[in-house]
Amino acid sequence: MASRRAAILVEAFGSEGATPFFPKDERIRQLLRDALNEAKDPLGSYLEELDGRHFEILIDAFRAHEVPRGANVIVEGRLVEDSTPGLFVLEVGKLEAWKIDKSWPDKEERVQVYQEPGSVFGELAVIHQAPRAATVEAVEASKIWSVSRQTVVKITRSFQEAKRMYYDRKLQSVHLLQPLGREERQQVIECLRPRVYGAGDLIIYEGDEGHEFFLLIEGEASAIKEGRVVASYLPGDYFGELALLSASPRAASVVAETECTLAVLFESDFRRLLGPLAEFHRPREARQSRQLSRQLRQLRQSRSLRRSKLAAITGDRPTSNL
Repeated sequence: MASRRAAILVEAFGSEGATPFFPKDERIRQLLRDALNEAKDPLGSYLEELDGRHFEILIDAFRAHEVPRGANVIVEGRLVEDSTPGLFVLEVGKLEAWKIDKSWPDKEERVQVYQEPGSVFGELAVIHQAPRAATVEAVEASKIWSVSRQTVVKITRSFQEAKRMYYDRKLQSVHLLQPLGREERQQVIECLRPRVYGAGDLIIYEGDEGHEFFLLIEGEASAIKEGRVVASYLPGDYFGELALLSASPRAASVVAETECTLAVLFESDFRRLLGPLAEFHRPREARQSRQLSRQLRQLRQSRSLRRSKLAAITGDRPTSNL
């Protein structure tokens, strides 16, 4: 399965979305890609939703710095200005992070050493807009790459806005979600997680427990049962809801016929947001039967109540309606 989906949000950047561009060879681009893709949380979670195009725009924005031995890259306690270097990736060299001991203000403790190419640091202050948590010093001449907090925030916000617009258009064509209004669709969109499958990948396994609901955004997929194709899916189609609604195993396998981009809704979010919609999508005859049953119950309850009131007035016991 691909780590990032294709660049489907083509309208993401307008003239206001221009970001810095610093040329770099493919070796450095791959170093930066690997560093960010493998970054631990919170940075990993912060960047994981970016599609391929936005991710490459972020790579474009990194610029190089030659750092002499003994120079401070980061100073503990300082705030990160929007336009100054904020997030760093080490290309070559060695740096150490030192933190002031609160019990002994004149004493510093070494808390981290960065010497592996692709080491990431500085992310906490960028994500949380907090003061630097430690001082990072070059203990030997080093080369690092940086991107400003302003650029990181601009790219992620642009992607989120484009994602909302893109998914909203897609969700309006999904039959299951047509009873939802715009605000309700936005609640669904906030919970969707993108996922990419390659051609031939199994998306759902027949017989497995169902914990996810899938919306097909791009590509084609097929449902297979006992070796036969029983359903085909195109962009705008959805699947996986039956196992969630009925708490039963998956009724069929679903395979990606081409590379597929899907929006995934987890079970807890599905039940919270879409559970009430199940009534709209059961067979019409079953709905009419249930409606008739409810009307008959209500009629009987109304008749019984009238008899009780009449009995209270006349002093008679209510007669059985059997």
